[in-house]
Amino acid sequence: MLDATSISTVVDVLRPERDALVGMLRELGAGEWALSTECPSYNLKGVAAHVLGDDLSLLSRQRDEAENGLLQVAVELPGADFRTLLDTFNDRWVHATQFLSAELLIELLELAGAWTAAYYENVDPDADGEPVGLFGDHAMSSPFWHAIAREYLERWVHHSQIRRALERGPLDDQPFLEVGMTVAAAAFAGVEPGIPTRPDGSWSLGTVVLGDRTQAANILTKGLTSTQILSVVTGPPDAVAALAAFAGRTVDAPTTTP
Repeated sequence: MLDATSISTVVDVLRPERDALVGMLRELGAGEWALSTECPSYNLKGVAAHVLGDDLSLLSRQRDEAENGLLQVAVELPGADFRTLLDTFNDRWVHATQFLSAELLIELLELAGAWTAAYYENVDPDADGEPVGLFGDHAMSSPFWHAIAREYLERWVHHSQIRRALERGPLDDQPFLEVGMTVAAAAFAGVEPGIPTRPDGSWSLGTVVLGDRTQAANILTKGLTSTQILSVVTGPPDAVAALAAFAGRTVDAPTTTP
């Protein structure tokens, strides 16, 4: 089970994941940056810019203890709910960064990836950090390992969205899938991730069978809607419904983990 003592398994893949993303982006042709993605408002470049914005936001508010950018948006939008504030913050950033060249965006992603990895490699995973709703209701604070796990899941989702826009399928290579499964298992009712011991190589979360490695990765990286998940996984009805609600992709908004 994922906790402060085992979060190093997540930290260890942050640099390889970013290296894989940067390497893929460097291979893109000029026209591919404008490809549509599963985030209706963001093309491929927009999703990449969103990842950079996440890096800079977490470094500013977590490492440097700057004011959370959502609080600044909240001043402008009094009474707005959390999702509205988050979407507004993300949309403004992505719009503002469209002038960046692809080359500069890649360089900044490489730098910010190294900075965030270095920070997470040295932070106390048991220290109090910002609230992380992914693991339940933490109104005031969460242990820092929650933020690290959430950040990997966020990166895994967006990396896979970019890959799917390029028709390359989700990021399902080892160890990215195993770590993603571990984080998802901790967030999804605290179940154990299932190692693919069945003859067909299926992966599972607790009692819910997700399918083969590619299907499992697609499900957990928001590649399927809730309705699609219900049609392809098997298990107890209540658990299947809970997974569909947890992992199902909304079709009218960018995907950002809380």
